[in-house]
Amino acid sequence: MRASAAQLHRPARFALVALALVLSLSLLALVLTPQAQAKKSYDKFRAGSGMTTLTTDPATTSLLFGAGIIPLPVAPTTITPTSDAAQYTFPVTYGKLDLSEPSGYITHSGGLLLAQRDGMAWKALSLTKFTISVTNGNLTAIVNGGDRLAIADLDLSSATIMKSKRHGRTYVSIKNVGVNLNETAVGAINATYMTDLKAPVALGTADVILKGKAHWRWNWWR
Repeated sequence: MRASAAQLHRPARFALVALALVLSLSLLALVLTPQAQAKKSYDKFRAGSGMTTLTTDPATTSLLFGAGIIPLPVAPTTITPTSDAAQYTFPVTYGKLDLSEPSGYITHSGGLLLAQRDGMAWKALSLTKFTISVTNGNLTAIVNGGDRLAIADLDLSSATIMKSKRHGRTYVSIKNVGVNLNETAVGAINATYMTDLKAPVALGTADVILKGKAHWRWNWWR
């Protein structure tokens, strides 16, 4: 039996329609892909004020007191005694963070003065102008008014970072950051006070509250 022209052309017409549909969907996908894959690449935050509160580790506090070492606040740092340790509050002078990674740094005024009575005199080790490096995961300080050194490692494994807005002001909080004195700090303490501490030494847990304004930027995947 001889097939008609209509029977021969019908599959061809269906194939053309299907091909046109595929091309249309492909074109639509190309148009929509940048919007569908839009991703917030980073959230930059600049802080002009705030505070970092360090709650000292009870065991380390007891160890220092047992050696006659008293951690005193350097103004404008303040101290609040607790039942078995102490809380030190360090004013934030500036902060620049990328919350999406996270990375950046936070600078402070004040500091700590580790003092020990030595007869009629005092031995002292000053650690001032702390800078938290979120990027490097450490804490640096000016040691005895000289060089800036990394004195502690930061444990961010249990930390939480939150951004909020109240009364038109943007806030960022970083909570539950572990602070552990490294070999540099422990070595300085041992050399100054003739102690025999072994690094790392748990200094305590830090909570940071920053005040500032967030800037959002969007990038497209290509």
